Amino acid sequence: MIQRIQSIFLLLAAAAGFGQFVTPYLTTESGNSAASVPALADNVLNPMDNPGLLGLCILSGLVSLTAIFLFGNRALQARLGGGAAIASLLLAVLAVFVVYQTMQQLPVDGNTHYGAGLALPGLAAVFNWLAVRFIHKDENLVRSADRLR
Repeated sequence: MIQRIQSIFLLLAAAAGFGQFVTPYLTTESGNSAASVPALADNVLNPMDNPGLLGLCILSGLVSLTAIFLFGNRALQARLGGGAAIASLLLAVLAVFVVYQTMQQLPVDGNTHYGAGLALPGLAAVFNWLAVRFIHKDENLVRSADRLR
């Protein structure tokens, strides 16, 4: 049952959760004065620079990935999808907060660029929400089919 649409949404949510390790939130060029900020010492700001971001990123990705294989228990799958959506929203809020704090610490002549990783927590939350919505639709369809028997 991995071919169901909710499984695809959960897979996309897990990919968005784990994709944050590959795509940074902020980048700067080497030699730029922005590299003097501790979070940008390696010229990128990603989940590895903050333990809260790291934990929420792993949590949202693993819960979404785990929920894919619980297609036999739709109620548990929906709860895990909702939990992953909440974790993704918390991750988005924390990521924006960390980026804001990092931008406040920049020197006047420091220059940074926003990365695509900043949008991935929001995408993961949307994909988890869509998955939960389709899980509920699937459950309603099964219940209506059971009434007809």
